[in-house]
Amino acid sequence: MTTHDGHAYVQDVDDIDFATAVIDASFDHPVVVDFWAPWCGPCRSLGPIMERLATAAHGDWTLAKVNVDQNQALAQRFNVQGIPAVKAFVDGKPVAEFTGALPESRVVSWLEGFVQAKPDETTAVLEALAVTDIVAAQRGYAALLSTQPTNDTARLAYARLLIMRNDSTAISVLQEVSGPLKEQAAGWISIAAASQEIHPSEDQDAHAYRAALDVFIAQDYRTGLDGMLALVIRARAWNDDAARKTFLAMLQALGATHPLVAPARKELAAALF
Repeated sequence: MTTHDGHAYVQDVDDIDFATAVIDASFDHPVVVDFWAPWCGPCRSLGPIMERLATAAHGDWTLAKVNVDQNQALAQRFNVQGIPAVKAFVDGKPVAEFTGALPESRVVSWLEGFVQAKPDETTAVLEALAVTDIVAAQRGYAALLSTQPTNDTARLAYARLLIMRNDSTAISVLQEVSGPLKEQAAGWISIAAASQEIHPSEDQDAHAYRAALDVFIAQDYRTGLDGMLALVIRARAWNDDAARKTFLAMLQALGATHPLVAPARKELAAALF
């Protein structure tokens, strides 16, 4: 395994080091494999695009280049029928692929299906600031997005602050999220809509619903889930099954890998059945 033209995020890989450079590495970050050959015209068109995007990603994903002339066994193993053939590996398994020289815009869209950008230092600072000064953090996220319009991690965090301030523009911000975070954004859209629809009330169930929603929005996720589940158990039929629907939206907003999600799904199943 060698770096390609000195770029740390682009490597030339062969049959000997494929397991380490691709399979093992894909448990840490997505690895994209470009099967190519020197004589292939479309490969010469696609190769520089892939290398440029990998370098710009700064480790969010890496590129492994496999010369099929020198590594025919690898090409056969992964059923390469034509080149360039590009395959993405996540957690040791191929998760996406395409064949042929796509334009850069389509390659970017393809990458968005499995690459999630790591939060940068600015995002981490703004998250910490949001604990003490929501307004300042909101301004910071708006400024960050003006220079990084495709930073969906920042966009999602910005929208959560808007929801906390009951700002109706949160939904339109969330609708711009794409790629791996789109599913979470859909959950937050449901929560934002519910927050705007349900107002404090003397009705006991409406009050409990609003309280659970508010603490979840304030990022006390465990308490919010517990409160909403209690309402599901006590008054599932209230407001057209709103508590159960919102409970599911909360799980969607947290994302499938959040540690609260799997146990909460089991708790909901036990409550319903």
